[in-house]
Amino acid sequence: MAENRAAAQRLVACYELFRQCQRQEESGVGAGECRPGHAVVDPVEVAVGYVVAVMAVSTRRAEAMITFAFDLHTRYPAVLAALSAGRLDQRAAQVLASQMATVHVDVLELVQQQVVEDYLAAIEGGIRLGEKAVRGNVDAIIARYDADGLRLRRREAARTRGVRFHKGIDGMSSVSATLATEEAAVLAEALDHRVADHKYADAQARANTAANVDAATAGDDGAARDKDEDYSLAERRADALMSLLCGDTGLTGPPGAAGRPGAGGAAGVGLVPLRPQVTVIATGNDARDEGGVRVEFTRTGQAALQALLDLLAASDGASLERLDPGIGAADDARAALTYRPGAALARRIRLRDGTCRHPGCAVPADHCDLDHAAPFNHADPDRGGHTVEGNLVCLCRRHHRFKTFSDWSYTLAPDGTLHVTTPDGSTMRTRPCGPLAQYRREQADAETQAWQRQQPRNPDPTDTDPTDAEPTFWSRRATRHRTERARTEHARTAPAPTSGTSNNDPAANQTSPNTVSRWWARNTPHHSDIEKGIRTLLHDHLDELIDPPPF
Repeated sequence: MAENRAAAQRLVACYELFRQCQRQEESGVGAGECRPGHAVVDPVEVAVGYVVAVMAVSTRRAEAMITFAFDLHTRYPAVLAALSAGRLDQRAAQVLASQMATVHVDVLELVQQQVVEDYLAAIEGGIRLGEKAVRGNVDAIIARYDADGLRLRRREAARTRGVRFHKGIDGMSSVSATLATEEAAVLAEALDHRVADHKYADAQARANTAANVDAATAGDDGAARDKDEDYSLAERRADALMSLLCGDTGLTGPPGAAGRPGAGGAAGVGLVPLRPQVTVIATGNDARDEGGVRVEFTRTGQAALQALLDLLAASDGASLERLDPGIGAADDARAALTYRPGAALARRIRLRDGTCRHPGCAVPADHCDLDHAAPFNHADPDRGGHTVEGNLVCLCRRHHRFKTFSDWSYTLAPDGTLHVTTPDGSTMRTRPCGPLAQYRREQADAETQAWQRQQPRNPDPTDTDPTDAEPTFWSRRATRHRTERARTEHARTAPAPTSGTSNNDPAANQTSPNTVSRWWARNTPHHSDIEKGIRTLLHDHLDELIDPPPF
Protein backbone atom coordinates (compact mmCIF):
# COMPACT_ATOMS: atom_id res chain seq x y z
CA MET A 1 0.00 0.00 0.00
CA ALA A 2 2.87 2.37 0.71
CA GLU A 3 4.16 1.91 -2.83
CA ASN A 4 0.69 2.68 -4.22
CA ARG A 5 0.52 5.90 -2.20
CA ALA A 6 4.03 6.87 -3.33
CA ALA A 7 3.01 6.30 -6.96
CA ALA A 8 -0.01 8.55 -6.45
CA GLN A 9 2.21 11.27 -4.92
CA ARG A 10 4.56 11.12 -7.91
CA LEU A 11 1.62 11.52 -10.30
CA VAL A 12 0.23 14.43 -8.29
CA ALA A 13 3.66 16.11 -8.42
CA CYS A 14 3.81 15.54 -12.20
CA TYR A 15 0.42 17.20 -12.63
CA GLU A 16 1.43 20.20 -10.52
CA LEU A 17 4.64 20.54 -12.56
CA PHE A 18 2.64 20.49 -15.78
CA ARG A 19 0.25 23.14 -14.48
CA GLN A 20 3.18 25.36 -13.54
CA CYS A 21 4.74 24.98 -17.01
CA GLN A 22 1.36 25.70 -18.58
CA ARG A 23 0.97 28.92 -16.60
CA GLN A 24 4.46 30.04 -17.60
CA GLU A 25 3.75 29.32 -21.26
CA GLU A 26 0.49 31.26 -21.17
CA SER A 27 2.33 34.32 -19.86
CA GLY A 28 5.53 33.84 -21.87
CA VAL A 29 6.61 33.61 -25.52
CA GLY A 30 3.72 33.78 -27.98
CA ALA A 31 1.05 34.25 -25.31
CA GLY A 32 -2.25 35.07 -26.95
CA GLU A 33 -0.79 34.85 -30.45
CA CYS A 34 -1.44 31.17 -31.28
CA ARG A 35 -4.77 29.64 -32.19
CA PRO A 36 -6.38 27.30 -29.65
CA GLY A 37 -4.62 23.97 -29.26
CA HIS A 38 -1.27 25.35 -30.47
CA ALA A 39 1.80 26.69 -28.67
CA VAL A 40 5.27 27.85 -29.59
CA VAL A 41 6.69 25.75 -26.75
CA ASP A 42 4.46 22.89 -25.64
CA PRO A 43 4.09 22.91 -21.81
CA VAL A 44 4.09 19.11 -21.86
CA GLU A 45 7.55 19.11 -23.47
CA VAL A 46 8.86 21.49 -20.81
CA ALA A 47 7.40 19.37 -18.00
CA VAL A 48 8.76 16.19 -19.56
CA GLY A 49 12.23 17.75 -19.72
CA TYR A 50 12.16 18.53 -16.01
CA VAL A 51 10.93 15.02 -15.14
CA VAL A 52 13.80 13.51 -17.18
CA ALA A 53 16.28 15.77 -15.38
CA VAL A 54 15.01 14.87 -11.90
CA MET A 55 14.10 11.17 -12.26
CA ALA A 56 16.62 10.08 -14.94
CA VAL A 57 13.96 8.30 -17.01
CA SER A 58 13.37 8.22 -20.75
CA THR A 59 11.36 10.87 -22.55
CA ARG A 60 8.69 8.31 -23.41
CA ARG A 61 8.24 7.26 -19.79
CA ALA A 62 8.23 10.87 -18.56
CA GLU A 63 5.62 11.81 -21.15
CA ALA A 64 3.50 8.81 -20.13
CA MET A 65 3.69 9.93 -16.50
CA ILE A 66 2.64 13.50 -17.34
CA THR A 67 -0.27 12.46 -19.57
CA PHE A 68 -1.47 9.79 -17.13
CA ALA A 69 -1.32 12.28 -14.25
CA PHE A 70 -3.34 14.76 -16.34
CA ASP A 71 -5.97 12.12 -17.19
CA LEU A 72 -6.32 11.05 -13.55
CA HIS A 73 -6.94 14.62 -12.41
CA THR A 74 -9.28 15.62 -15.23
CA ARG A 75 -11.11 12.39 -16.21
CA TYR A 76 -10.63 9.67 -13.58
CA PRO A 77 -10.76 11.17 -10.06
CA ALA A 78 -12.23 7.93 -8.66
CA VAL A 79 -9.21 5.99 -9.93
CA LEU A 80 -6.85 8.60 -8.46
CA ALA A 81 -8.64 8.43 -5.09
CA ALA A 82 -8.27 4.64 -4.92
CA LEU A 83 -4.60 4.90 -5.90
CA SER A 84 -3.94 7.60 -3.26
CA ALA A 85 -5.61 5.45 -0.61
CA GLY A 86 -3.25 2.58 -1.46
CA ARG A 87 -6.08 0.24 -2.49
CA LEU A 88 -5.15 0.25 -6.20
CA ASP A 89 -1.73 -0.24 -7.80
CA GLN A 90 -0.49 1.95 -10.63
CA ARG A 91 -0.51 -0.78 -13.28
CA ALA A 92 -4.14 -1.63 -12.54
CA ALA A 93 -5.01 2.08 -12.64
CA GLN A 94 -3.43 2.36 -16.10
CA VAL A 95 -5.39 -0.66 -17.36
CA LEU A 96 -8.70 0.72 -16.08
CA ALA A 97 -8.02 4.17 -17.51
CA SER A 98 -7.01 2.84 -20.92
CA GLN A 99 -10.22 0.81 -21.19
CA MET A 100 -12.31 3.90 -20.41
CA ALA A 101 -10.41 6.20 -22.77
CA THR A 102 -13.32 6.64 -25.23
CA VAL A 103 -16.23 6.62 -22.78
CA HIS A 104 -18.43 9.66 -23.30
CA VAL A 105 -18.01 12.36 -20.69
CA ASP A 106 -21.72 12.33 -19.87
CA VAL A 107 -21.56 8.81 -18.42
CA LEU A 108 -17.87 8.68 -17.50
CA GLU A 109 -18.35 9.45 -13.81
CA LEU A 110 -20.93 6.70 -13.38
CA VAL A 111 -18.91 4.17 -15.38
CA GLN A 112 -15.61 4.76 -13.60
CA GLN A 113 -17.22 4.63 -10.17
CA GLN A 114 -18.72 1.22 -10.90
CA VAL A 115 -15.52 -0.02 -12.56
CA VAL A 116 -13.38 0.94 -9.54
CA GLU A 117 -15.84 -0.50 -7.02
CA ASP A 118 -16.12 -3.84 -8.86
CA TYR A 119 -12.34 -4.15 -9.21
CA LEU A 120 -11.62 -3.32 -5.56
CA ALA A 121 -14.37 -5.67 -4.38
CA ALA A 122 -12.81 -8.51 -6.35
CA ILE A 123 -9.27 -7.81 -5.13
CA GLU A 124 -10.23 -7.37 -1.50
CA GLY A 125 -12.39 -10.51 -1.76
CA GLY A 126 -9.30 -12.59 -2.61
CA ILE A 127 -9.94 -12.86 -6.36
CA ARG A 128 -6.86 -12.36 -8.52
CA LEU A 129 -7.73 -11.48 -12.11
CA GLY A 130 -5.43 -11.46 -15.09
CA GLU A 131 -5.18 -8.36 -17.24
CA LYS A 132 -7.35 -9.86 -19.98
CA ALA A 133 -10.09 -10.69 -17.47
CA VAL A 134 -9.93 -7.18 -15.99
CA ARG A 135 -10.30 -5.60 -19.41
CA GLY A 136 -13.23 -7.90 -20.18
CA ASN A 137 -15.04 -6.92 -16.97
CA VAL A 138 -14.51 -3.21 -17.67
CA ASP A 139 -15.83 -3.60 -21.22
CA ALA A 140 -18.93 -5.35 -19.90
CA ILE A 141 -19.68 -2.34 -17.70
CA ILE A 142 -18.98 0.14 -20.50
CA ALA A 143 -21.28 -1.77 -22.88
CA ARG A 144 -24.21 -1.16 -20.56
CA TYR A 145 -23.81 2.62 -20.64
CA ASP A 146 -21.87 3.56 -23.80
CA ALA A 147 -21.64 0.87 -26.50
CA ASP A 148 -20.51 3.49 -29.01
CA GLY A 149 -17.48 4.13 -26.86
CA LEU A 150 -16.36 0.52 -27.31
CA ARG A 151 -16.78 0.71 -31.07
CA LEU A 152 -14.84 3.97 -31.19
CA ARG A 153 -11.97 2.52 -29.15
CA ARG A 154 -11.70 -0.48 -31.46
CA ARG A 155 -11.64 1.72 -34.56
CA GLU A 156 -8.88 3.84 -33.06
CA ALA A 157 -6.92 0.71 -32.11
CA ALA A 158 -6.50 -0.03 -35.82
CA ARG A 159 -4.27 3.04 -36.07
CA THR A 160 -1.66 1.33 -33.87
CA ARG A 161 -1.11 -1.27 -36.58
CA GLY A 162 2.49 -1.40 -37.82
CA VAL A 163 5.90 -3.08 -37.93
CA ARG A 164 8.82 -1.62 -36.02
CA PHE A 165 12.56 -2.40 -35.90
CA HIS A 166 14.66 -1.92 -32.79
CA LYS A 167 18.44 -2.13 -32.62
CA GLY A 168 19.55 -4.63 -29.99
CA ILE A 169 22.80 -5.85 -28.48
CA ASP A 170 25.11 -8.81 -28.98
CA GLY A 171 24.41 -8.86 -32.71
CA MET A 172 20.64 -9.23 -32.25
CA SER A 173 17.76 -6.89 -33.11
CA SER A 174 14.04 -7.08 -32.48
CA VAL A 175 11.14 -6.78 -34.90
CA SER A 176 7.72 -6.08 -33.43
CA ALA A 177 4.45 -6.20 -35.35
CA THR A 178 1.02 -4.99 -34.32
CA LEU A 179 -1.51 -6.53 -36.70
CA ALA A 180 -5.23 -7.02 -36.94
CA THR A 181 -6.32 -10.30 -35.41
CA GLU A 182 -7.15 -11.89 -38.76
CA GLU A 183 -3.79 -10.77 -40.21
CA ALA A 184 -1.91 -12.24 -37.25
CA ALA A 185 -3.81 -15.51 -37.70
CA VAL A 186 -2.79 -15.71 -41.37
CA LEU A 187 0.85 -14.99 -40.52
CA ALA A 188 0.86 -17.60 -37.73
CA GLU A 189 -0.57 -20.20 -40.11
CA ALA A 190 2.04 -19.41 -42.77
CA LEU A 191 4.87 -19.66 -40.24
CA ASP A 192 3.61 -22.97 -38.89
CA HIS A 193 3.43 -24.40 -42.43
CA ARG A 194 7.00 -23.32 -43.16
CA VAL A 195 8.18 -24.75 -39.83
CA ALA A 196 6.60 -28.05 -40.85
CA ASP A 197 8.46 -27.82 -44.19
CA HIS A 198 11.76 -27.34 -42.38
CA LYS A 199 11.12 -30.25 -40.01
CA TYR A 200 10.32 -32.47 -42.98
CA ALA A 201 13.52 -31.37 -44.73
CA ASP A 202 15.57 -32.08 -41.59
CA ALA A 203 14.01 -35.54 -41.25
CA GLN A 204 14.77 -36.31 -44.90
CA ALA A 205 18.37 -35.18 -44.48
CA ARG A 206 18.85 -37.38 -41.42
CA ALA A 207 17.32 -40.35 -43.24
CA ASN A 208 19.64 -39.89 -46.22
CA THR A 209 22.65 -39.59 -43.94
CA ALA A 210 21.73 -42.68 -41.92
CA ALA A 211 21.42 -44.72 -45.11
CA ASN A 212 25.02 -43.93 -46.11
CA VAL A 213 26.86 -44.56 -42.86
CA ASP A 214 27.99 -47.75 -41.19
CA ALA A 215 26.73 -49.16 -37.89
CA ALA A 216 29.44 -47.41 -35.88
CA THR A 217 28.27 -43.98 -36.97
CA ALA A 218 24.58 -44.82 -36.62
CA GLY A 219 24.94 -44.53 -32.87
CA ASP A 220 25.34 -40.76 -33.22
CA ASP A 221 21.74 -40.36 -34.41
CA GLY A 222 20.63 -39.83 -30.80
CA ALA A 223 22.98 -36.86 -30.51
CA ALA A 224 21.48 -35.45 -33.71
CA ARG A 225 18.00 -35.81 -32.24
CA ASP A 226 19.11 -34.11 -29.02
CA LYS A 227 20.50 -31.25 -31.04
CA ASP A 228 17.22 -31.03 -32.92
CA GLU A 229 15.33 -30.87 -29.64
CA ASP A 230 17.43 -27.88 -28.59
CA TYR A 231 16.17 -26.12 -31.73
CA SER A 232 13.21 -24.34 -30.12
CA LEU A 233 9.93 -23.49 -31.80
CA ALA A 234 10.71 -19.78 -31.49
CA GLU A 235 13.99 -20.28 -33.37
CA ARG A 236 12.23 -22.32 -36.03
CA ARG A 237 9.65 -19.57 -36.48
CA ALA A 238 12.40 -16.98 -36.87
CA ASP A 239 13.96 -19.08 -39.64
CA ALA A 240 10.52 -19.62 -41.16
CA LEU A 241 9.91 -15.87 -41.26
CA MET A 242 13.20 -15.24 -43.06
CA SER A 243 12.43 -18.12 -45.39
CA LEU A 244 9.03 -16.68 -46.29
CA LEU A 245 10.50 -13.24 -46.97
CA CYS A 246 13.80 -14.09 -48.63
CA GLY A 247 13.27 -17.57 -50.03
CA ASP A 248 14.66 -20.91 -48.97
CA THR A 249 16.80 -23.16 -51.12
CA GLY A 250 17.40 -25.70 -48.36
CA LEU A 251 14.10 -27.57 -48.54
CA THR A 252 14.47 -31.08 -49.92
CA GLY A 253 12.06 -32.55 -52.41
CA PRO A 254 9.97 -30.74 -54.99
CA PRO A 255 7.30 -28.35 -53.69
CA GLY A 256 3.94 -30.09 -53.45
CA ALA A 257 5.52 -33.54 -53.17
CA ALA A 258 3.40 -36.21 -51.47
CA GLY A 259 3.91 -36.38 -47.73
CA ARG A 260 5.48 -32.96 -47.57
CA PRO A 261 3.34 -30.82 -45.23
CA GLY A 262 2.58 -27.23 -46.10
CA ALA A 263 4.04 -27.54 -49.57
CA GLY A 264 3.13 -24.67 -51.85
CA GLY A 265 4.60 -22.87 -54.82
CA ALA A 266 8.26 -22.74 -55.68
CA ALA A 267 10.44 -20.99 -53.13
CA GLY A 268 11.58 -17.52 -54.03
CA VAL A 269 8.76 -16.75 -56.48
CA GLY A 270 7.88 -13.05 -56.34
CA LEU A 271 10.44 -12.31 -53.62
CA VAL A 272 12.36 -9.05 -53.44
CA PRO A 273 16.11 -9.49 -54.20
CA LEU A 274 18.23 -9.52 -51.05
CA ARG A 275 20.59 -6.52 -51.20
CA PRO A 276 21.62 -5.40 -47.68
CA GLN A 277 22.99 -1.95 -46.93
CA VAL A 278 26.12 -2.22 -44.78
CA THR A 279 28.38 0.40 -43.22
CA VAL A 280 31.99 -0.62 -42.49
CA ILE A 281 33.85 1.68 -40.10
CA ALA A 282 37.64 1.35 -40.42
CA THR A 283 40.67 3.59 -40.69
CA GLY A 284 42.33 1.41 -43.32
CA ASN A 285 45.34 0.50 -41.15
CA ASP A 286 43.42 -1.55 -38.60
CA ALA A 287 40.95 -3.20 -40.94
CA ARG A 288 42.69 -6.59 -40.86
CA ASP A 289 43.29 -6.59 -37.10
CA GLU A 290 40.89 -8.35 -34.79
CA GLY A 291 38.50 -5.75 -33.41
CA GLY A 292 39.84 -3.09 -35.75
CA VAL A 293 36.84 -3.10 -38.07
CA ARG A 294 33.17 -2.56 -37.23
CA VAL A 295 30.30 -3.80 -39.38
CA GLU A 296 26.98 -1.97 -39.02
CA PHE A 297 23.73 -2.71 -40.77
CA THR A 298 22.06 0.61 -41.48
CA ARG A 299 18.71 -0.13 -39.86
CA THR A 300 19.32 -2.89 -37.34
CA GLY A 301 22.76 -2.36 -35.80
CA GLN A 302 26.09 -4.09 -35.38
CA ALA A 303 26.80 -7.61 -36.61
CA ALA A 304 29.74 -9.99 -36.60
CA LEU A 305 32.03 -9.95 -39.61
CA GLN A 306 31.41 -13.64 -40.27
CA ALA A 307 27.65 -13.00 -40.23
CA LEU A 308 28.18 -10.34 -42.88
CA LEU A 309 30.18 -12.73 -45.06
CA ASP A 310 27.48 -15.40 -44.74
CA LEU A 311 24.79 -12.88 -45.68
CA LEU A 312 26.72 -11.60 -48.68
CA ALA A 313 27.18 -15.16 -49.90
CA ALA A 314 23.39 -15.56 -50.02
CA SER A 315 22.59 -12.08 -51.34
CA ASP A 316 21.99 -10.74 -54.83
CA GLY A 317 24.27 -7.81 -54.07
CA ALA A 318 25.00 -5.25 -51.38
CA SER A 319 25.67 -1.57 -50.78
CA LEU A 320 28.93 -1.24 -48.85
CA GLU A 321 29.78 2.13 -47.30
CA ARG A 322 33.26 2.74 -45.88
CA LEU A 323 33.52 5.45 -43.24
CA ASP A 324 36.63 7.15 -41.85
CA PRO A 325 36.08 7.36 -38.07
CA GLY A 326 38.33 10.39 -37.59
CA ILE A 327 36.62 13.40 -35.97
CA GLY A 328 35.91 16.05 -38.58
CA ALA A 329 37.00 13.85 -41.51
CA ALA A 330 34.09 15.13 -43.62
CA ASP A 331 34.42 18.82 -42.66
CA ASP A 332 35.02 21.31 -45.44
CA ALA A 333 36.06 24.93 -44.94
CA ARG A 334 33.77 26.31 -47.63
CA ALA A 335 30.82 24.04 -46.79
CA ALA A 336 31.13 25.11 -43.13
CA LEU A 337 29.83 28.55 -44.15
CA THR A 338 26.63 27.16 -45.68
CA TYR A 339 23.56 26.41 -43.59
CA ARG A 340 22.66 22.99 -45.00
CA PRO A 341 25.15 20.15 -44.36
CA GLY A 342 26.26 17.96 -47.26
CA ALA A 343 25.16 14.36 -47.63
CA ALA A 344 28.46 12.91 -46.35
CA LEU A 345 28.51 15.13 -43.26
CA ALA A 346 24.83 14.47 -42.51
CA ARG A 347 25.46 10.74 -42.76
CA ARG A 348 28.35 10.97 -40.27
CA ILE A 349 26.26 12.90 -37.75
CA ARG A 350 23.47 10.30 -37.87
CA LEU A 351 25.96 7.43 -37.51
CA ARG A 352 27.60 9.21 -34.59
CA ASP A 353 24.47 10.16 -32.64
CA GLY A 354 22.26 7.10 -33.24
CA THR A 355 19.18 8.75 -31.69
CA CYS A 356 17.78 12.17 -30.86
CA ARG A 357 20.28 13.79 -28.51
CA HIS A 358 17.79 15.47 -26.19
CA PRO A 359 18.02 13.85 -22.73
CA GLY A 360 15.86 10.74 -22.53
CA CYS A 361 14.72 10.74 -26.16
CA ALA A 362 15.20 7.58 -28.25
CA VAL A 363 13.85 8.60 -31.67
CA PRO A 364 16.19 7.00 -34.29
CA ALA A 365 18.63 9.42 -35.92
CA ASP A 366 17.28 8.60 -39.37
CA HIS A 367 13.98 10.22 -38.31
CA CYS A 368 15.61 13.32 -36.77
CA ASP A 369 16.54 16.80 -37.97
CA LEU A 370 20.12 18.05 -37.98
CA ASP A 371 20.48 21.16 -35.83
CA HIS A 372 23.36 23.53 -35.09
CA ALA A 373 24.28 23.44 -31.40
CA ALA A 374 25.57 27.01 -31.71
CA PRO A 375 23.03 28.76 -33.98
CA PHE A 376 24.14 29.38 -37.54
CA ASN A 377 24.77 33.07 -38.19
CA HIS A 378 22.86 33.74 -41.42
CA ALA A 379 23.97 37.40 -41.51
CA ASP A 380 27.69 36.64 -41.14
CA PRO A 381 28.56 32.90 -41.24
CA ASP A 382 32.22 33.64 -40.45
CA ARG A 383 31.29 34.73 -36.94
CA GLY A 384 30.29 31.27 -35.73
CA GLY A 385 27.74 28.48 -35.75
CA HIS A 386 29.61 26.66 -38.51
CA THR A 387 28.23 23.62 -40.30
CA VAL A 388 30.82 21.12 -39.09
CA GLU A 389 30.71 17.84 -37.21
CA GLY A 390 31.58 19.56 -33.93
CA ASN A 391 28.50 21.80 -34.13
CA LEU A 392 25.75 19.49 -35.44
CA VAL A 393 23.44 17.21 -33.48
CA CYS A 394 20.44 15.05 -34.26
CA LEU A 395 17.18 16.26 -32.71
CA CYS A 396 13.70 14.97 -33.39
CA ARG A 397 11.27 17.57 -34.71
CA ARG A 398 9.68 18.19 -31.30
CA HIS A 399 12.99 18.68 -29.51
CA HIS A 400 14.37 20.69 -32.42
CA ARG A 401 11.54 23.19 -31.92
CA PHE A 402 11.98 22.98 -28.16
CA LYS A 403 15.67 23.88 -28.42
CA THR A 404 14.95 26.73 -30.80
CA PHE A 405 12.18 28.44 -28.83
CA SER A 406 12.82 27.50 -25.19
CA ASP A 407 15.30 29.12 -22.81
CA TRP A 408 17.29 25.92 -22.30
CA SER A 409 20.93 26.10 -23.46
CA TYR A 410 22.82 23.46 -25.44
CA THR A 411 26.61 23.04 -25.75
CA LEU A 412 28.34 20.37 -27.86
CA ALA A 413 31.80 19.05 -26.97
CA PRO A 414 34.27 17.91 -29.69
CA ASP A 415 33.69 14.23 -28.85
CA GLY A 416 29.92 14.65 -29.38
CA THR A 417 28.90 14.96 -25.71
CA LEU A 418 25.93 17.33 -25.44
CA HIS A 419 25.53 19.49 -22.32
CA VAL A 420 21.97 20.71 -21.66
CA THR A 421 21.32 23.37 -19.02
CA THR A 422 17.82 24.14 -17.73
CA PRO A 423 16.73 27.64 -16.65
CA ASP A 424 17.09 26.66 -12.97
CA GLY A 425 20.75 25.75 -13.51
CA SER A 426 20.44 21.95 -13.66
CA THR A 427 22.79 20.32 -16.16
CA MET A 428 22.32 17.09 -18.08
CA ARG A 429 24.71 15.34 -20.46
CA THR A 430 24.03 12.92 -23.26
CA ARG A 431 26.66 10.93 -25.10
CA PRO A 432 26.25 9.82 -28.72
CA CYS A 433 25.28 6.15 -28.99
CA GLY A 434 25.61 5.54 -32.73
CA PRO A 435 28.06 3.04 -34.24
CA LEU A 436 30.60 5.72 -35.11
CA ALA A 437 30.71 7.02 -31.53
CA GLN A 438 30.92 3.48 -30.15
CA TYR A 439 33.82 2.70 -32.48
CA ARG A 440 35.64 5.82 -31.33
CA ARG A 441 35.12 4.93 -27.67
CA GLU A 442 36.39 1.39 -28.27
CA GLN A 443 39.52 2.76 -29.95
CA ALA A 444 40.06 5.26 -27.13
CA ASP A 445 39.70 2.47 -24.55
CA ALA A 446 42.17 0.34 -26.50
CA GLU A 447 44.70 3.20 -26.50
CA THR A 448 44.21 3.71 -22.77
CA GLN A 449 44.77 0.02 -22.08
CA ALA A 450 47.88 0.03 -24.28
CA TRP A 451 49.25 2.98 -22.35
CA GLN A 452 48.58 1.26 -19.04
CA ARG A 453 50.32 -1.90 -20.26
CA GLN A 454 53.27 0.21 -21.33
CA GLN A 455 53.81 1.81 -17.93
CA PRO A 456 55.24 -1.28 -16.15
CA ARG A 457 57.78 -1.55 -18.98
CA ASN A 458 58.89 2.04 -18.41
CA PRO A 459 59.65 2.25 -14.67
CA ASP A 460 60.90 5.31 -12.89
CA PRO A 461 64.75 5.37 -13.23
CA THR A 462 65.05 6.38 -9.56
CA ASP A 463 62.92 3.44 -8.38
CA THR A 464 64.86 0.29 -7.45
CA ASP A 465 61.82 -1.85 -6.69
CA PRO A 466 62.70 -5.43 -7.82
CA THR A 467 59.09 -6.00 -8.93
CA ASP A 468 59.81 -3.80 -11.97
CA ALA A 469 62.51 -6.20 -13.24
CA GLU A 470 61.91 -7.94 -16.58
CA PRO A 471 63.30 -11.22 -17.96
CA THR A 472 66.65 -10.89 -19.76
CA PHE A 473 67.26 -11.82 -23.37
CA TRP A 474 68.87 -15.12 -22.37
CA SER A 475 65.98 -16.00 -20.08
CA ARG A 476 63.43 -15.29 -22.80
CA ARG A 477 65.45 -17.35 -25.32
CA ALA A 478 65.70 -20.30 -22.95
CA THR A 479 61.94 -20.19 -22.34
CA ARG A 480 61.31 -20.14 -26.07
CA HIS A 481 63.59 -23.11 -26.65
CA ARG A 482 61.91 -25.12 -23.90
CA THR A 483 58.55 -24.47 -25.49
CA GLU A 484 59.82 -25.54 -28.92
CA ARG A 485 61.36 -28.72 -27.51
CA ALA A 486 58.11 -29.62 -25.75
CA ARG A 487 56.16 -29.10 -28.97
CA THR A 488 58.63 -31.26 -30.91
CA GLU A 489 58.50 -34.02 -28.31
CA HIS A 490 54.72 -34.03 -28.42
CA ALA A 491 54.69 -34.28 -32.23
CA ARG A 492 57.26 -37.12 -32.14
CA THR A 493 55.46 -39.22 -29.53
CA ALA A 494 51.86 -38.63 -30.72
CA PRO A 495 50.34 -41.78 -32.31
CA ALA A 496 49.96 -41.57 -36.08
CA PRO A 497 46.42 -42.02 -37.53
CA THR A 498 45.72 -45.46 -38.98
CA SER A 499 45.19 -45.81 -42.71
CA GLY A 500 41.91 -47.72 -42.18
CA THR A 501 40.10 -44.82 -40.54
CA SER A 502 36.69 -44.36 -42.10
CA ASN A 503 35.84 -41.03 -43.64
CA ASN A 504 32.64 -41.17 -41.64
CA ASP A 505 34.48 -41.42 -38.31
CA PRO A 506 33.38 -38.45 -36.20
CA ALA A 507 36.94 -38.05 -34.87
CA ALA A 508 38.22 -37.69 -38.41
CA ASN A 509 35.54 -35.16 -39.25
CA GLN A 510 36.30 -32.77 -36.42
CA THR A 511 36.75 -29.14 -37.42
CA SER A 512 40.31 -28.39 -38.46
CA PRO A 513 41.99 -25.14 -39.52
CA ASN A 514 41.66 -25.97 -43.21
CA THR A 515 37.85 -26.03 -42.84
CA VAL A 516 37.52 -22.71 -41.09
CA SER A 517 40.27 -20.49 -42.49
CA ARG A 518 40.49 -19.28 -46.07
CA TRP A 519 44.19 -18.62 -45.65
CA TRP A 520 45.10 -22.12 -44.45
CA ALA A 521 45.57 -23.58 -47.91
CA ARG A 522 48.27 -21.01 -48.64
CA ASN A 523 50.00 -21.50 -45.30
CA THR A 524 49.79 -25.30 -45.05
CA PRO A 525 53.04 -26.52 -43.36
CA HIS A 526 55.22 -28.97 -45.34
CA HIS A 527 56.77 -31.75 -43.21
CA SER A 528 60.16 -33.20 -44.17
CA ASP A 529 61.18 -36.74 -43.10
CA ILE A 530 64.87 -35.73 -43.11
CA GLU A 531 64.17 -32.74 -40.87
CA LYS A 532 62.11 -34.91 -38.53
CA GLY A 533 64.97 -37.44 -38.30
CA ILE A 534 67.53 -34.77 -37.51
CA ARG A 535 65.29 -33.34 -34.80
CA THR A 536 64.84 -36.78 -33.26
CA LEU A 537 68.60 -37.47 -33.33
CA LEU A 538 69.62 -34.16 -31.80
CA HIS A 539 66.81 -33.88 -29.29
CA ASP A 540 68.77 -35.32 -26.37
CA HIS A 541 71.89 -33.25 -27.26
CA LEU A 542 70.13 -29.94 -27.98
CA ASP A 543 71.02 -28.45 -24.60
CA GLU A 544 74.72 -29.09 -25.23
CA LEU A 545 74.59 -27.30 -28.59
CA ILE A 546 73.00 -24.17 -27.15
CA ASP A 547 75.51 -21.96 -25.41
CA PRO A 548 74.63 -21.33 -21.80
CA PRO A 549 74.19 -17.73 -20.66
CA PRO A 550 77.54 -15.98 -20.14
CA PHE A 551 76.47 -14.96 -16.61
